[in-house]
Amino acid sequence: MTANNYLPIYKAKPGEFRALAEAKKTHDRRTLPLFEVCRIGEGVRTAARFKNSSALTCAYLDETAQRIAQVRSGRSALVDAFQWNPDSLTETGEHVLPYIYSRLESMGVQVIPVIGYDRWDSTTYRLAMQGVEVPEDGYYCMRLDSHAIEDAEDPEFFEERVLDILDDLSIEPERCAALIDFGDVTALSIEDLTDQADRVMQVLAPLGFKFFSTAGCSLPPSIDKAVKKQDSTGKVIRKEMLLWQAMRVTYPQVKWLFGDYGVRGPNTAEDVISPNTNGKIRHTIGQSYYIVRGHSVQQPGKGAQMYKLAKTVVDSIHYMGKDFSWGDARILACSKEEFKGNSTDWIAIDTSHHMAWVVAEVEEFELKTTASVVSV
Repeated sequence: MTANNYLPIYKAKPGEFRALAEAKKTHDRRTLPLFEVCRIGEGVRTAARFKNSSALTCAYLDETAQRIAQVRSGRSALVDAFQWNPDSLTETGEHVLPYIYSRLESMGVQVIPVIGYDRWDSTTYRLAMQGVEVPEDGYYCMRLDSHAIEDAEDPEFFEERVLDILDDLSIEPERCAALIDFGDVTALSIEDLTDQADRVMQVLAPLGFKFFSTAGCSLPPSIDKAVKKQDSTGKVIRKEMLLWQAMRVTYPQVKWLFGDYGVRGPNTAEDVISPNTNGKIRHTIGQSYYIVRGHSVQQPGKGAQMYKLAKTVVDSIHYMGKDFSWGDARILACSKEEFKGNSTDWIAIDTSHHMAWVVAEVEEFELKTTASVVSV
């Protein structure tokens, strides 16, 4: 069985689901996704499909579970509700996470419960997660966010808290993975990231966790912060990849998965459709995002601007060909003016290329790292 090497944190939204549905088997087998269940916004509350629902939260979680199962039935997936209040309950009085976990398991998804370090002080959350049943061959994943990263500045306190969480779950570290999640890293330098991750690893590396992953997103919430000028191109360094490579080399004795947020970060607006959205393609390349920015869809050209943006990608040195991924084939089709696509379509297209690129990138780095160790 091919081992996972990529742990993307995806919003449980149609664009990401489409990318996974269209993924090549070689890429899909390498990917272990964490699905972030988005909060219930106005778009969900007013949706016609939920109009007559007397239990909106249950109906929404049922729908989300169904969509996850369509792309992960028979396989593993991590699922979290990081943006929800820790004590969020369904109309039936059940905590939202055990509720959706139960639905997913009934549909054949092998759920890996995500334990929020930041939420463990909530009695409601803690009791709910302690009640989640995990099979003997299953495991958990502890999500270490900014609170944990800050706590690592006091190593003794941090280690005690981590061990307390494991003790509350009645598990050994071997039955838990550790995700060091930096979230939005646009304001952090590579040096800041590596120093902070190193503090965490100095405490956790000796404990014997199942595997480690770092995650973050260098893409700013809006495209104008990445590329200032309309109808132009630019690059954004993928600091999360440089961080993972540094940690992989510094701590070769533990198992690593690379993690990131795909092509849209944790702070991008959810359930909000902006009438002035810019046309854009976020095309992943070596250690960077190649950003092709258009202009507001309200300006002349509107959605048809995507033809030109796609052609810019296809004509660039960065285009890998239509066989590289489903997304790359769609970019070529758009450059030939066969379709324009909407914002959800382009999240799917960009995510598809990103997944294919990252899986290959991580595998290549692993081979080089292993070769260098053997040569020594």
